[in-house]
Amino acid sequence: MIEVKIDYEKCTGCGKCARCCNFSVLEILDDAVAAGNPGKCTACLKCEAVCESGAIKIVWQSRKS
Repeated sequence: MIEVKIDYEKCTGCGKCARCCNFSVLEILDDAVAAGNPGKCTACLKCEAVCESGAIKIVWQSRKS
């Protein structure tokens, strides 16, 4: 399972991450980024790469049985 983590203290709300996401995982709401569709994330890491402030991290979570 993939988790999209956003550090809102670092996020500048520039929207680069949302614009580069081919799967519409991220969106801009009220001048801040939000993971509106985290289930669509493929962990391509484009959003991490374009985030100049380092506010986005894609984390693999193991499922608990």
